[in-house]
Amino acid sequence: MASFIFPRKGDGMISPQGWREGPSMLQLSIWYEFNRALASAKDISSIFNNAMAFLEEIIEIQNGLLGILDKTTDEVVVEEVYGPGLQAVKGNRCKVDEGKSGEVIRLGCPAAISDLLGEPLLQGIDEEFRRSGPSFIYAPLRWGDNSLGILGIGHPSHSAEEGLKLLDTVASFISPALMVVRWGEETPLDEILRRKLEAAIERMDLHTESQGSLMADVIALVERTLILTALRKADYVQVTAARFLGINRNTLRKKIKELGIPLP
Repeated sequence: MASFIFPRKGDGMISPQGWREGPSMLQLSIWYEFNRALASAKDISSIFNNAMAFLEEIIEIQNGLLGILDKTTDEVVVEEVYGPGLQAVKGNRCKVDEGKSGEVIRLGCPAAISDLLGEPLLQGIDEEFRRSGPSFIYAPLRWGDNSLGILGIGHPSHSAEEGLKLLDTVASFISPALMVVRWGEETPLDEILRRKLEAAIERMDLHTESQGSLMADVIALVERTLILTALRKADYVQVTAARFLGINRNTLRKKIKELGIPLP
């Protein structure tokens, strides 16, 4: 399961309505922690479970699936499932010209499914799950021009609209991780950071978010994470951590104090 802990709703986690209105710096921090968990994932299962745990915290999903595109057969294959209602669909497959899943892959846009029984990848779903009537939504998994598959969830709301944009953003976050663990693609760090920041900042309100401090806030967030990670890697030996970061020890000490980084 997930290797990180999110703030609970009572501790500052915002509601689905808040996500529709655009992320705050707290939310960017949560996305950043999610991204860190993905970076340490070693296989598709851990990537998928991290994504499901993240979504469960935010919109209380209970079921989800990951479909990977097999380009040799032009089929989407359900490789991972989450929750009791979808256990029977693991291994289901369909052509990219079939069902809503194929449409999502072809068009590259998220979509809601109105007919669960008619959807090829959902054949065999639990009867109770079908009767409970959750909306089911798909988002495409893409990396550049490459179609990788789909990410799907059973959305708890009668209206899937509030989950489409969020699921699409999560799909964009896990796609590069899938490329690395499944196809072994190494992506330059600057390209990964650029895409992740663009995906998060795109959802921010240009006129109300951050009150003009976005650049300073993001730089501080990245600096704090880099320094804390380097310190842990160096067993908190500051000379070693400073050398690893390419800065002198006095600068490191100053940053530790400025950023409020805890030391053992």
